[in-house]
Amino acid sequence: MSIENMFGDLDKIDILAETKAGEVVMVLVCNGFIDGSPETQKALLDKMEGYLNHTQSEEFQKEYGGWPVILRVTLGREPDEHILALLSKCPAWAADYGVKLEIEIGGNQVRIVES
Repeated sequence: MSIENMFGDLDKIDILAETKAGEVVMVLVCNGFIDGSPETQKALLDKMEGYLNHTQSEEFQKEYGGWPVILRVTLGREPDEHILALLSKCPAWAADYGVKLEIEIGGNQVRIVES
C-alpha cells in the first residue's frame, strides 16, 4: 500500500471537529495495514507534525486559542509493532504543543504505554 493510501495527502488536515464539550478534535485517519518500514514511520511522523504545527498557526489560534485540543490517530487495523512502539513515544511530543494524543485501533480507543 502506498504512503498516500495509508495517510492521504501529507500536507492536509483530514478531519477537524469541535465537540459539544468545547474541545477541538483533529482526526488523523490511517487506512489499511500500517507497516513499520522507515518510510512509513517517517510519513506518519510527518503527518502528525503537520497536525501539531497547524495548532500553532495564527489561523488556528484565532479560531480555537485556549480550547483543549486532541489529536486522535485512528488506525483501521492493528499496525506493525514498530508503529506501536513509535506511537508510544509521541504523547510527550504532542504535549509539547499543548495537545492530547489519543490512539484508536479498529474503533477502540487504546492506551499505549509511553516508553
